[in-house]
Amino acid sequence: MESQIFSRLINNKLFTQLTWLRFIGFEFWMVGFTPFFIGFVVSAEKLYDFDLFYGFLVMAILTSSTFVLNHIYDLELDRKNPRKEFSLLVRGTLTMKQAWFLFWFLQLTCIALSFRFNTDFLLCIAGLTIISFLYNVAPFRFKSRPGLDLVSNGLSLGFLIPLSAWSINQPILEFPRLYFVSIFCYLLALYCPTMAVDVEFDRKFGIQTFATKVGAANTMKLSWFFTILGVSTLLISGFFEIFPWNHKLLIWTGWLLLLEIIIHYHYLPIYSRPSYHTVAKGSIILATFEAAATFLFLIIFLDLLPIG
Repeated sequence: MESQIFSRLINNKLFTQLTWLRFIGFEFWMVGFTPFFIGFVVSAEKLYDFDLFYGFLVMAILTSSTFVLNHIYDLELDRKNPRKEFSLLVRGTLTMKQAWFLFWFLQLTCIALSFRFNTDFLLCIAGLTIISFLYNVAPFRFKSRPGLDLVSNGLSLGFLIPLSAWSINQPILEFPRLYFVSIFCYLLALYCPTMAVDVEFDRKFGIQTFATKVGAANTMKLSWFFTILGVSTLLISGFFEIFPWNHKLLIWTGWLLLLEIIIHYHYLPIYSRPSYHTVAKGSIILATFEAAATFLFLIIFLDLLPIG
């Protein structure tokens, strides 16, 4: 009975459409949008603009091309991983030739659309593309090299994406360094638990990652450490009024930073073998809280709230 229900589910049109969205990393578009949004608002000093949505479209397409490339090079492993049964390559919906066509279509579209902006933006896109190849493609394959897997994700999500948004409106070398360090830390704090949850599977099939090297518990500890480091960086920036932080922002949003540490510790506890459900739930709660706190920060930064 259960097998019949599952068979009907995977053949349902809506489920098929969702697998297409998951295959191109749709759920991770917002992961890239948040640092892009922050970098844009801080540089443009306005909450929205056509360039913001256009730039986000470029990032969404680039994210999708990266996910397709990941599916191509991880096919043999994905066939053994129950959590990757949505992959169109695993299901046989796409051939390898079609997957490569989709990747290059997305990649070239992203590059073509990027020419609307300046050279600095193009350089950021080039950097993100290079990291994508280094992360997935042998003999480099950073995702299987402990430490490099962590750094490459931090550099792409926590540095180059907000930097690309900053470069649309401001000189690239004038980016707020401490603020970007905090973004880097927060994104690594959210990335570490996703590595920890895969430790058992990765060790079973001989996959080398930072988490398999140091263990799931230590990876979860590192996640909490990055949250504390990100909070500390922002508090220091506010105390010394290092752009874009100032005393007003510190007074009105500083308490949220301290609350964030508590939320992280509660919802992403240091388990030796964290479950997928725990990590998924905790990451969503923490990311939602961080997004709300960031939005409040940006509204105060833009003087959109009548406070002293």
